[in-house]
Amino acid sequence: MPKKKTTIDDLAKMTKAGFNEACKDRKKIRKETDDLARAVKSGFDGVDKRFDGVDKRFNGVDKRLTRVESTMVTKDYLDEKLVDLRGDIVILLRKEDRKLEALIEKLKERHIITDKDIKELQEIQIFAQ
Repeated sequence: MPKKKTTIDDLAKMTKAGFNEACKDRKKIRKETDDLARAVKSGFDGVDKRFDGVDKRFNGVDKRLTRVESTMVTKDYLDEKLVDLRGDIVILLRKEDRKLEALIEKLKERHIITDKDIKELQEIQIFAQ
């Protein structure tokens, strides 16, 4: 069977068919791209909502942290107060030692206590004489 010659009309029809097919493919691709864009936008909308929630939570944490920082004491403040407390305790203990020493003297004057007892009592004093 002899080969048929291709005419310009045949080429025009083939070209038109190719363009029609390409146009269908382009429309299909466009639809798929639009669908994908909608899906991505929907996903980002969800992420945006979640970020809004995270922002609100961070703001709450930030406010609470600010309140904690404003009410908490510093190490220097605690150190100063501990030094003051230590001084107060030392003063009280020295006063107790003086009371014990005065009691020992009174008992000694009245001959109620022995020298051995006096020595033992003086050994338990916090600030030795």
